[in-house]
Amino acid sequence: MKAIGYVSAMALLLAGCGGGDETASVPADDMMPSGATTEVGEAGEAMTEEMDAAAVLAAVIDHERRDERRARDEWRHPVETLSFFGVEPSMTVIEALPGNGGWYSQILTPLLAEEGRLIGVTYPDSLWSRMFPEWSADNYERFGADITQMGRYMSVEGVEPRQATLGYAFDDIPDAENGQVDAVLFFRALHHLFRFEEPMIDTALAEVFDALAPGGVVGVVQHRAPEGAEASFATGDNGYLKQSDVVAAFERAGFVLEASSEINANPNDPADSYVWRLPPTTTNNPDTMAIGESDRMTLRFRKPE
Repeated sequence: MKAIGYVSAMALLLAGCGGGDETASVPADDMMPSGATTEVGEAGEAMTEEMDAAAVLAAVIDHERRDERRARDEWRHPVETLSFFGVEPSMTVIEALPGNGGWYSQILTPLLAEEGRLIGVTYPDSLWSRMFPEWSADNYERFGADITQMGRYMSVEGVEPRQATLGYAFDDIPDAENGQVDAVLFFRALHHLFRFEEPMIDTALAEVFDALAPGGVVGVVQHRAPEGAEASFATGDNGYLKQSDVVAAFERAGFVLEASSEINANPNDPADSYVWRLPPTTTNNPDTMAIGESDRMTLRFRKPE
């Protein structure tokens, strides 16, 4: 029964951390609603699995390994965001543009280590070279651009995933992955796909559509431009995109917008200049530090069954 697996996964995550042994030793039955047993009906099993998936996510978020990154939680709301997207520990998940030691990778890798599978998908070399005309080996490493090293880029100290973390480029996700992926997550990763005279967004979303299983989800968190902004401002060059343009691109690819949320909204961000003026990129300007991180759309798309 999956519910038991989720409890086992949480115990594994907690076993090596200080202060976690007490939680890890809680019997499986203590994780269930009052009066429930491991022999529950279909509805009760679904409730138990949902509860245990939430417990695993909470354990990952609260782990001491995240202490140095926890300050961003105020702006990025990882529990609420991943719950909104429906990410669970048993899923196969693509993280778009994870980078090297990326903020969300440090959550997803331990979350999926026991029962799931994580794939990192990054821009092809042709797009990187347009973004950085003086593209160097240092940049290649900094931005996690080498797909053969994705397991290292997305690794978390003390966590050994049961399945290898693979890496692909947006224009070349292998056919072997078609229909195998449960969720694709774009965290602030869309803007460069919209840029340049031949944007890569349609190619990337076509590949993602094929990789997802029917009913699979795409979660988007993206810097949001005002709908009234000039089109030239919201091309991705400044990091911001209009929500309507993002929705239109996904609908062209065959996805259905299922829900939107203001989890990651920031009304203090006027979104009228380049996004990298804000933290965490810029931290020495009192005016932009007072704004905080960018205003962001949070969208959940679904591949039709």
